[in-house]
Amino acid sequence: MNWLARAILRLYPAAWRERYGHEVGDLVSRRRLRALDLVDLLGGALDARLHPQMVPSLQLAVGAPAPTALTPMRPARPAYGAIATMNPGVLSRRSFMRRMLGAGIGLLSIEFLGGTLAFLWPPPAEGIGVEHRVGTIREILAVSPDWARGTPYEFRPANAFLINVPAAKAMALGDALEVADPGAGEILALWRKCPHLGCMIPTACETRSRFQCYCHQSTYNIVGEKLELGPAPRGMDRFPVRIGVDGAVFVDTREVISGPPKGVQTFVDPHPPGEGCA
Repeated sequence: MNWLARAILRLYPAAWRERYGHEVGDLVSRRRLRALDLVDLLGGALDARLHPQMVPSLQLAVGAPAPTALTPMRPARPAYGAIATMNPGVLSRRSFMRRMLGAGIGLLSIEFLGGTLAFLWPPPAEGIGVEHRVGTIREILAVSPDWARGTPYEFRPANAFLINVPAAKAMALGDALEVADPGAGEILALWRKCPHLGCMIPTACETRSRFQCYCHQSTYNIVGEKLELGPAPRGMDRFPVRIGVDGAVFVDTREVISGPPKGVQTFVDPHPPGEGCA
């Protein structure tokens, strides 16, 4: 048994053997060991390998004094003793789990805070993605009197042309018609972004009352329908328009309505379909 016990002691870590090996080896050589002692030695070796940051203090069952009234009862398997000095570069398993738990809680807190701020923060007042109040018909005519005679009104906050459809068609045909109070169904909000590659479409030319993209010459009639010239696959996209209870015109850029396909025209002006602005 003694030689087997000494062989088991060689399984302990070097730091453990350096501190306790002499004492335990002396005890093993002077005691008559039992199988239970060998099991205890093996368990201690395994524990010392699994927890290298702890230095175990081993007490053999054969060497333990019998408890008396004056001696406090000790556990059959004593607790581990002094903590060995750890390498500051080594992260223990417990510290790693604590840090990961803290990082997870931190990420959840940031997501919750970001969602709360996004919900409470006021929406943007300009650009795509909001409903814009253009103003009442009277307010629009005060800024652009020719809108009643068909000239498109450039509403920059929504990046759109506001078309008074009856008056605009008459203007494109060369007629004079003034519509000072069109309904919501007679107003178009054409998005100025060209459906081809997104270039900015300029105002309609006066010579032919057509829109023509500067980038690749895609041409549209006064109501945004695609003509023959240019590579755009469809007409100008548009936004829904409504008139509120106070008579104000609203343009909703949260929804984009695709323009009519190329070749589909509900309005034909007197100019050749394959020509752009002169």
